[in-house]
Amino acid sequence: MKSVRLAVITGLLLSAVIAYAAQGAFTGSDYLKLSGAQRAGVVKEYKALAKQEGVTIKKDDIFYCKKLDSLYAKHPDMQKENFKNVLKTLVIMEYDWSQKGVDKDALAKQWLGDAVYKANKTRVSK
Repeated sequence: MKSVRLAVITGLLLSAVIAYAAQGAFTGSDYLKLSGAQRAGVVKEYKALAKQEGVTIKKDDIFYCKKLDSLYAKHPDMQKENFKNVLKTLVIMEYDWSQKGVDKDALAKQWLGDAVYKANKTRVSK
């Protein structure tokens, strides 16, 4: 009975976190306070929201959790930034943002700016 209650409470907490994240007020600091399963749930929900807007993100949730964890460890100043924007940037940098009629390379150049685009292009080419 305890495990059922714990699962229900965890599910409700995750739902609240996901709703908060969808509003855009969710930051990297908020993300880092979550457990691994909750982090993956937030990424999964973001991908589901993107899918509703016609965007397909193929790489799995854990892949992006590892990328986010690494980014926030290397650049703690990014923790204050909007989580949704940071994750979208990572997805675009991985050329994993698939949307009908949208050229991935043109999107990367527009979203990242010239300098970051060129550095990322070099990174991806290796």
